[in-house]
Amino acid sequence: METIALSNEVLKVIKANEYYSDEHFISDANQWVKAIEQGRIICSVVSVSKSGMSRKLKFLSFEPNKDTQSGYYRQYNTMLKTLGYKMKDYSITVNGCGMDMIFHTNYSIIHDFKRMGIITNEQCNTLCQMTPTTI
Repeated sequence: METIALSNEVLKVIKANEYYSDEHFISDANQWVKAIEQGRIICSVVSVSKSGMSRKLKFLSFEPNKDTQSGYYRQYNTMLKTLGYKMKDYSITVNGCGMDMIFHTNYSIIHDFKRMGIITNEQCNTLCQMTPTTI
């Protein structure tokens, strides 16, 4: 695996946030990758604009607890905000139409992780094609 080199934009956002560090971002990114691999990322379409040109999306992953056969939902709000997505009311705003914007969002996130060295090129080629479950 390559050396991890977070982008200047990500480092700038992390520096401005006293509660979120490089290590937290990398941990959240690794959790996203693991959840995508295992098909545990869920996307809730909160709303779609009247024009259909934007939508608000909320991404979560179900994190199972092996001991109790239950689990919890992990949110990725801070990671997504750090990647440059506009965050409001715990959801991101994604602009665009004419394609699957949930697929596109994951595709973009996975490619960001590859550019930063968090995942390999081979992982990127597989994971960017995996669409989160939509509810």
